[in-house]
Amino acid sequence: MKKYFLRLSAMASLCCISLAATAQDDANYPTRPIRLIVPATAGGEPDILARLVAQYMTADLGQPIVVDNKVGAGGLIGVASVSAAKPDGYTIGIVYQTVLALSPHLIVKKLFDPLTDIAAIGLISVSGNALMVSAKSPIRSYADLAARAKATPGKLSFGSWGEGSAGHISGEVMKKSAGLDIQHVPYKGSNEALMGMLGGEIAATFGGWGLASTQAKAGTVRILAVTSPQRSPMFPEAPTFKELGIPFGLNSWYGLVAPKNLPAPILKRLEGSLQKAVNQPEVAAKLQGMGMQSQSSTALQLRDRIRTDYEIWGKKISEVGVQPR
Repeated sequence: MKKYFLRLSAMASLCCISLAATAQDDANYPTRPIRLIVPATAGGEPDILARLVAQYMTADLGQPIVVDNKVGAGGLIGVASVSAAKPDGYTIGIVYQTVLALSPHLIVKKLFDPLTDIAAIGLISVSGNALMVSAKSPIRSYADLAARAKATPGKLSFGSWGEGSAGHISGEVMKKSAGLDIQHVPYKGSNEALMGMLGGEIAATFGGWGLASTQAKAGTVRILAVTSPQRSPMFPEAPTFKELGIPFGLNSWYGLVAPKNLPAPILKRLEGSLQKAVNQPEVAAKLQGMGMQSQSSTALQLRDRIRTDYEIWGKKISEVGVQPR
């Protein structure tokens, strides 16, 4: 019996030592480089944003943040790598709205649960998408587009940057809400869809605020509407979908996440460091040039946004009948 209690006492002591060491590690975090997974290729928008915030967070945290591009399955492979990593603060990831809130609804084999398998750190930016036509088009407003679609069922088409993209689903919501018979034409990217529209292959297309703003300033496109809840500060004359009677309104956004069960002190450290980075004037200027608005948040605010957007996209996908693949 005495040996049993001695063994029990030794085990308890080891447990206390282990807990104390863990607490000390959390307090000293970070003590080595941090890997920042980017679920996109080098040079793309997510990669540019990741390297931008990494620069400022590296200076604040005192340890280098190393970008690691992991591509595949429309970004899902990269996020799955984050969710499967050890929750010690040395693996984090940049994410965008659709990879967490939209794409998981459209894939049969689930790679992760966006609501339970990741820990939100905070927002980086918000933006939105726009519906546009060529500046040479006789269509001058959404009302014109709807009228022409109803007068010639099945003849008009709209483009997006792929099947199951935010542009595709937004277009399907528009069609269903207004009872329009317009065909969807998927392209490999937003620029390809834009070129298709300017070349007369399609009547309209969706694209991000940055692309839409650049083309509008160049006089090549006319913006009919935005899919965000509020009008865009880049082209405030364009009405929102909701103003046009289309029951849909979501911003696109970027943020940082980590694996679930991240210790609270580490999460707090990363949350604060990201907020400092996002609130830098230089970061805000860079984001504005990319068609985005810098917007910091708490971890809790991003977590709630992920859940809300996930539920909205799921509902809209179900309503328009787009099936998982």
